[in-house]
Amino acid sequence: MITLFKGIDVSKHNGNINWEKVKNSGIDFAMIRAGYGANNIDSQFNRNIFECNRIGLPCGVYWFSYALNAEMARKEAQYCLAAVKPYKLQYPIAFDFEYDSVTYAKKQGVSIGKKLASEIMQAFCSEIEKAGYFVINYSNIDYLKNYFEDAASKKYGLWLAQWTNLQNPSKECLIWQYSETGKVDGISGQVDLDKSFVDFPKLIKDKQLNGFKKEWYEDAQEWVKKFGISDGSKPLETASRAEVWSMLKRYHEKFDS
Repeated sequence: MITLFKGIDVSKHNGNINWEKVKNSGIDFAMIRAGYGANNIDSQFNRNIFECNRIGLPCGVYWFSYALNAEMARKEAQYCLAAVKPYKLQYPIAFDFEYDSVTYAKKQGVSIGKKLASEIMQAFCSEIEKAGYFVINYSNIDYLKNYFEDAASKKYGLWLAQWTNLQNPSKECLIWQYSETGKVDGISGQVDLDKSFVDFPKLIKDKQLNGFKKEWYEDAQEWVKKFGISDGSKPLETASRAEVWSMLKRYHEKFDS
């Protein structure tokens, strides 16, 4: 059975969020807008991500793109990386390219089709990957069909926005945004609701992405837990002689008898 993780995605439009109430309501993760365009940081970003880190609510971020070409997309990725550098990210960084992105481009005299949209998305995502972060593409069925080439889409995981079917997404994805009208304790008004089909905190830590590095003792910790020699808790605390004797006895019974 697939374990689903319940999440939300937020921006300044969700106001001043009480994150402790959000976590206590059963939310497992949050995707937070870091910013948009040419280094416009979301006015609630630093507070939102600081609070999630403070209370231990796993989070990722997204960047709304107004890039007109691949080079501008790479710059947006760099702005995003600079914004998240002080913080802990246990979920991906997402590239967000939507209807307003295309509308803005038209006003600048740029017509964005599949080839250009795909180049923009790949430029952003490759820059994030190069920095050692897990990256995904936020999109909907319309944009996947009309704005992103299949080969480009398949290179990166998908965060799918689809609100018409509350049972299952119609396309395979890592995160599914299934509603824009959710109600969550701690947030005034409506909020986007998400489900993650992946245990991102474990995946990202295991792959040592997003700045995570394996502690020197973790391989041994997993080994003693696997064979029942120790429960692996409190790895940096001093063990008494009695505890050491007990672990040696369990080792002997497991491997020498």
